[in-house]
Amino acid sequence: MIDPLIERRYADCRELIELWRRYHDYFKVAVQGEDLTPEKEHEFITVKSRIAMLHDVFMDSLEHDQNIGQNVLSIVTRSITLKHVRRMSTAEIKKIELEWHEAYLLLNETIGLLEDKRKRFAEVKPSQYYRSMYIKKSKDLTAQFLASWVFKGLVAIVVGIGGFFAFLQLGGPEFLLRYNATRSLVVKFEDLIRLAHKDYPFRALITLERMDALITGGEAKEIVHPSGPEYEPGRGVEQVGQRMGGSANDVSEDLKVATEIRVEAFQPEGMYGGTIARVWFYRMPSTNQAKAIEAKYDAWKSEQAASARLDWVLFRRANVIGVVVGGDDQNIVREWIRMQYQHVRDKR
Repeated sequence: MIDPLIERRYADCRELIELWRRYHDYFKVAVQGEDLTPEKEHEFITVKSRIAMLHDVFMDSLEHDQNIGQNVLSIVTRSITLKHVRRMSTAEIKKIELEWHEAYLLLNETIGLLEDKRKRFAEVKPSQYYRSMYIKKSKDLTAQFLASWVFKGLVAIVVGIGGFFAFLQLGGPEFLLRYNATRSLVVKFEDLIRLAHKDYPFRALITLERMDALITGGEAKEIVHPSGPEYEPGRGVEQVGQRMGGSANDVSEDLKVATEIRVEAFQPEGMYGGTIARVWFYRMPSTNQAKAIEAKYDAWKSEQAASARLDWVLFRRANVIGVVVGGDDQNIVREWIRMQYQHVRDKR
């Protein structure tokens, strides 16, 4: 098989060594003070020009001593004309002679190596060659990718993701929730997650917040720190049991497995009237359990007569179940509470 690249380098280097000899012949003519005719000057410049053109191929063929190879171009550059060579000092002439011989030996060696490559390549089968080229290219591309900023960036992302999940598994968020200075960061971060994954579970009810921190709509006024028997955590389950009436879809028993309970209260304002709306929040062990409770509530609600006036509502956000009992007869306050904690706006 023939490698076009090796063949071109071999041919160019053989031409270059002949030109290198001719350069030296002209150089000796100038040093010895022989008659320097315009024809010789022209031939000398033509030889130098061709040497300069072949120099890059020579440098690409070198496997060592690139500094000596670079001297080829340096020598022809310093030898501007034959007359200029004649005016050189003895020291400079000796230096060029030495560099010329070093380059000449390197040229001979390079041609010999290229000849060996030609012979070895001639024995290679096309299938072997293309397989080796494919392997080499694959290795080169792999090395380039591993050294690229893209790979480094991917590694950083993977490490970051691994660190993030390790942080979650080792209870990092729970630790941060203990302190007021870092609690808001956890809340905001997990709210961002819920924009993409709305069922991402709440780790604590303290992170469940209303959509609007301040009540400005006039629907209800929050009762801060409600107290009394009617606000006991167990009363919420009782209220649900009373209203669902022992139905097959009764969720009161399901709510008892909640891992955390929170109670809030709101007083209807202005024209809405009615009773205080009491809200119990139940953080369930998993979102699936909360979904099952929501599904049973929806099934129970569908069984009720269309004319039935319900004074309570159950809603879900991720793994939290909210139960609102009381409020106004028009259900305005209960719906306002539901939308505030489900983070949805009234489209009307």
